[in-house]
Amino acid sequence: MSRKSVTKGMITLHPAGIPHGPHPGTVEKSIGKKETRELAVMIDTFKPLWLTEEGLKIMSDNYYKSWIEE
Repeated sequence: MSRKSVTKGMITLHPAGIPHGPHPGTVEKSIGKKETRELAVMIDTFKPLWLTEEGLKIMSDNYYKSWIEE
């Protein structure tokens, strides 16, 4: 169950060693659900990934704020 601010086709990058858990309310939203129609892929790399100029153009400057409870 994705966070409310994650939409189809999004890619998120997480700095190595920075843990994160379920977004507030996500666990409660999943209670009683038997399935989800989502696919998420996590890639762990041994070497850093670098953003391309194209990637920087579509970057969401407010993504880090999506973890703040409203």
